[in-house]
Amino acid sequence: MIVRPLRPEDLPEVERIERQAMPAPWSEEQLRAEIGVTGGLALVATEGEALCGYAFFRTCLPECELLHLVVAPKWRHRGMAAALLAQALADFAGQGYTACFLEVRASNAAARRLYEKVGFLQTGTRKRYYNQPVEDALLLSRQLVGEQ
Repeated sequence: MIVRPLRPEDLPEVERIERQAMPAPWSEEQLRAEIGVTGGLALVATEGEALCGYAFFRTCLPECELLHLVVAPKWRHRGMAAALLAQALADFAGQGYTACFLEVRASNAAARRLYEKVGFLQTGTRKRYYNQPVEDALLLSRQLVGEQ
């Protein structure tokens, strides 16, 4: 498996995975807007020629935020999401970022287990944050200090 920056030519596959994997998929415009945005980081995980997953982050020193993490259904439970997170968090720590934040659906047990496993802690709740279906978001954070 390789984790690398997302390239414009990856977008058709990212769009396909997004529609396949997400209950409320981001639009093509939203996905395209994340490439090259100031303070953004977009990564993909690949296995051979297959694009397996991707993650979008935003940064504002000294903090960063995971906006979106998606793994294609056929590639789930193979370490893709963990690899994307590990690469990004190591890069951020090496650049002096001190904390990473994210929101996750309260019902997304698999994502919650992953985030807990890599050191994220719940810090709050946003009531009725998500739609399709309407659901609370759990606010999570992880300190990055001393991880270089």
